[in-house]
Amino acid sequence: MSRLAILLVLILLTFSSSAMAQTPSAPPLTYVKGEVLDVAPIQESTQKTFLTGQGDVVTLRLTTGPEKGKIVDTFNYFSGRSMYEFKVNRGDKVIIAVSNDLGRTTYHVSDFDRFDYTWWLFGLFALALIVFGGFIGLKSVLVIAFSVFLILNVFLNRVLAADVSLTVLTLATSAIIAGLTQTVISGWNTKSFAAILGTIGGVIIAGVLSVASIHLMNLTGLDSEEAMMLKATVLKAVDFRGLLFSGMVLGSLGAVLDVTISISSAIYEVKQAQPDIGVKQLFAAGMNVGRDIMGTNSNTLILAYIGSSLPLLLLIAAQPQSSMLPILNQNMIVTEIARALSGSIGVVCAIPLTAMISAWLMRNE
Repeated sequence: MSRLAILLVLILLTFSSSAMAQTPSAPPLTYVKGEVLDVAPIQESTQKTFLTGQGDVVTLRLTTGPEKGKIVDTFNYFSGRSMYEFKVNRGDKVIIAVSNDLGRTTYHVSDFDRFDYTWWLFGLFALALIVFGGFIGLKSVLVIAFSVFLILNVFLNRVLAADVSLTVLTLATSAIIAGLTQTVISGWNTKSFAAILGTIGGVIIAGVLSVASIHLMNLTGLDSEEAMMLKATVLKAVDFRGLLFSGMVLGSLGAVLDVTISISSAIYEVKQAQPDIGVKQLFAAGMNVGRDIMGTNSNTLILAYIGSSLPLLLLIAAQPQSSMLPILNQNMIVTEIARALSGSIGVVCAIPLTAMISAWLMRNE
C-alpha cells in the first residue's frame, strides 16, 4: 500500500511539473493580514496517506484586503526540515498569501505578522532619545529620519538606476550624512567643522581599505542569500563588488561619526578652559581622549559583526573535524572579516586625524 501511495505521488508530481512547465506564468499572489482563530490537527488517516510530516487545519480571519472579515480554513504543513515552515497557535497575527487560479481562491499562511510590533520599538527608541536627551534627542531623531530617508529614497534609487559610480555615490552620501548630523546636533562652528573633516577622512580610509580588500581577496559581494537571489532574479547587472564596498563604508560611518565628535568636543572644551594652550597640547589632549575611545569603539564594530554571524560561527564550531583551510577561505567568512577590520581601521585612523584638524582649527579660538 505504501509503495502504491509513493507511486501515485510521483505520478502526480510528474504531471504537475509538466503543467507548470507549460504554464506561461504562475498565478499572482496577493498578501493580506489575518488572525488565527483555531488550530486543529489533521485527521490521522489523512496525515498518514498524504503527509510525511505534521500538519494542522488552521482557521483564519482576514483582517485586511477586499475580503476583510472573511473566515477561511487552510492546511499548515510542517516537516521540521525547512526554515520556511513554522507552527501557528490560536491568536497569532499572520500574513496570508492569497492565490486565485482558474477561478479557485486558496489561502496559505505565509509568515507571522511581525512588523507592526517594530513600530512600538521605534516609538520607544524615539521616546528614550527625547526624554533623556531633551532638545538634542529630538534633533537626533530628525537626523536619523533624514539618514534613513536619504539611503532608502536616494541612494537605493541611484543604485537601481545605475547612472552614478557606486564609489562616488557612497562617499557623497556619507559626506552628506556626516555634515548634516554634526551640524544639526552641534551647530555650525569650528567643533562641528573639524568633526566633519575627520569623519570624511576616516570614511575615505575605510573605503580605500575596503577597495583593496575586495580586489586582493577576490571578494564577489555575493556573501548572503539575499545578494545571490538579487543576482539570480532581479538585478543581474548590478555591480555587487561595488555594493559590497558601499556596505562596508556605510557600516563604519556611524562609529566614525561617534568618535570624531567626541574628540572634537573634548578639544573644544580644553581650549575653552585654557585659552592660551598651544596646538601641540591640544593635539595631545585629543589623543589622550581618543585612546580611551579607541578600544571600546573598535570593539563595538567587531562585536556587532560577530553578533550577526553567530549562526555561521556555530556552524564552524559544530564541525571540529572539518579542515579549517577551505572554511576560512570561503567568500562569506572573509567578507565579514574584511568588513569588520576595514571599518575598525577607519575608526582608529579618524582619531589622530580629527585631533590634528581640531587642534589646528581651534588654535585661535
